[in-house]
Amino acid sequence: MAVRVEGLGVADYQEIVESLLVAADQAGGEEVAERRREIADRIGAALETLPPTREALEARAAVSAR
Repeated sequence: MAVRVEGLGVADYQEIVESLLVAADQAGGEEVAERRREIADRIGAALETLPPTREALEARAAVSAR
């Protein structure tokens, strides 16, 4: 199953991943915690396949220029 979400940026998805990991640590049962970690890992892996943002490229260029 795939989910399509529009209107969020990479930083928003990163915050979702972080929230899922925090929620996993607070989960009442290991099954729920594992499921939240799995979802966070899948979203994180998908984010890693995206090309770098313009801001990231600019930051790299600024560091390289020094």
